[in-house]
Amino acid sequence: MSRPIMLIRDVAVLLGVSTDTVRYYEREGLLDDRHVARLPNGYRDYGEAAVERLRLLVQARRSGMSIAEIKALADAFDDGTLTIDLQLKLLREKLAGLDRQARELNVTRTAIAAKIDDLESRR
Repeated sequence: MSRPIMLIRDVAVLLGVSTDTVRYYEREGLLDDRHVARLPNGYRDYGEAAVERLRLLVQARRSGMSIAEIKALADAFDDGTLTIDLQLKLLREKLAGLDRQARELNVTRTAIAAKIDDLESRR
């Protein structure tokens, strides 16, 4: 028994993203003919491999990974080198970057709060 055809709008609804998001990942080379089949009418049919790949891409993007980081992750997965150690390394690097951003935001927040206090004291 064949599976039902899954078009781009079906995948987008399933994953809670826009069709533009799915097209973007395709343009970036993160989805290709290994994941998406062309129907005779030119429409794309997104199989289970595409859905699973997109699910991972969307999850990585929502966790704050850049497209370059996602490409590196996908490349490692595709060539069989995505080990637990590599995943831990990438995630630790991402966490360190987020910690740096949090410190920078805290410095900015402190400066803004001080300026507010200064202005309020002049009233």
